[in-house]
Amino acid sequence: MVVAIDARIAEIKHTSTPWALRRYRTLEEWRQRAAQIRRHILVCSGLWPLPEKRSLRPRIFGRIEREGYAVEKVFFESMPGFFVCGNLYRPLGDGPFPAIANPHGHWQRGRIEDSELGSIPGRCINFARQGMVAFAYDMVGYNDSDQVAHRTFGGRREDLWGLGGLSLQLWNSIRVVDFLAQLPDVDAKRIGCTGASGGGSQTFLLAA
Repeated sequence: MVVAIDARIAEIKHTSTPWALRRYRTLEEWRQRAAQIRRHILVCSGLWPLPEKRSLRPRIFGRIEREGYAVEKVFFESMPGFFVCGNLYRPLGDGPFPAIANPHGHWQRGRIEDSELGSIPGRCINFARQGMVAFAYDMVGYNDSDQVAHRTFGGRREDLWGLGGLSLQLWNSIRVVDFLAQLPDVDAKRIGCTGASGGGSQTFLLAA
């Protein structure tokens, strides 16, 4: 006889419940697990299989030079008709330089947030002065990338197509890496990402 487990007598898991992480004995074991995590992220975000990578058709313009760095405006097509906009901060010199993608997170003013709590331009200027190319780009629905709303995009129709805010945002971040790798002053083998809040989630999803 099978007796159903009463939820009232089951152990309730909470934030203080001990959890032992699995240990991986070899690099190959971890690579297999990493591939599973990567596939899981892509499936959950509606990006499995990955869309076709088409030409970004980037535009870089409006260069302004300051002490130790230059800043430019950028837009490119992450997919046909859908644009990613941002600011490119470059060290003065020929390079090649390492590059840092900077998704901004849920700041009220997006990639141009410059307050006591945080400054995206300040962070990117700092990177550029240290000899790194830094690209601050809009999250979906912020600043110049307001083709769709950040929090309300998606519904039954979009679900059928496997589209949502996460799928668009993560795909944009993947294409940001492609954009940076194509720049003549960037070392394509040294591209990183950093961010806080929503920018932090983009960082670890992109790293996977």
